[in-house]
Amino acid sequence: MSDQETGHGKVFCVGFPKTGTTSLEAALARLGYKVCRGNSQNNHSNYLMALQLNGDTDAIARLIRQFDAFADMPWGGTGIYLWLSRRYPDARFVHTVREPEAWYRSLLNQMRKMGAQGCEPLDAFDAAGGYGASLTVRRTWGVADPVAEKDRVLDYYRRLNTDILSHFAGCDNFLSLDLTRDPAWSALCAFLERPVPDEPFPHQNRGDGSEPRRVPSQSV
Repeated sequence: MSDQETGHGKVFCVGFPKTGTTSLEAALARLGYKVCRGNSQNNHSNYLMALQLNGDTDAIARLIRQFDAFADMPWGGTGIYLWLSRRYPDARFVHTVREPEAWYRSLLNQMRKMGAQGCEPLDAFDAAGGYGASLTVRRTWGVADPVAEKDRVLDYYRRLNTDILSHFAGCDNFLSLDLTRDPAWSALCAFLERPVPDEPFPHQNRGDGSEPRRVPSQSV
């Protein structure tokens, strides 16, 4: 089988958004990978999330041929890792993690920054063009309001991370790391067998860590 078929040389980040995935994307690009970046402004992001929600793995595989590395939804925050690990046994998998409460604050802070006055939390994603992210949170996470349903959000976050660690336990093509605590090249480069760049590890899309607030509703 060819490298495209087995996934040799490909890297999938299966960590949730807001766990350092944007920094990881920049790091992977610096290491020479062609990165499929997760951003609602990319024409492939909403498309990919729709394909994942509809289970169209053939179309996802066609897109995977165009890139070397992948991060953000739908690669993270969903159960797609199960299919990826079977379909691409020679790929490498990076699992970015973050302390749950800090992750939750960062997630809601992003919604607050994206939202317009009067928007419900997930409507902020829609307003910014993140239709795929909004639909994934609603359908895959089972959450309609991340502010009101904090416990449900955190339960999904913890359960999926636990399932990922269990699935890849003992696999030498899997690395779990917390880039918010140790943003360094050493572990990543050793895992990918790439030389360590002579520059600081990228730190992008930094969250402010403050407590999020619900966007107030418009009066009627």
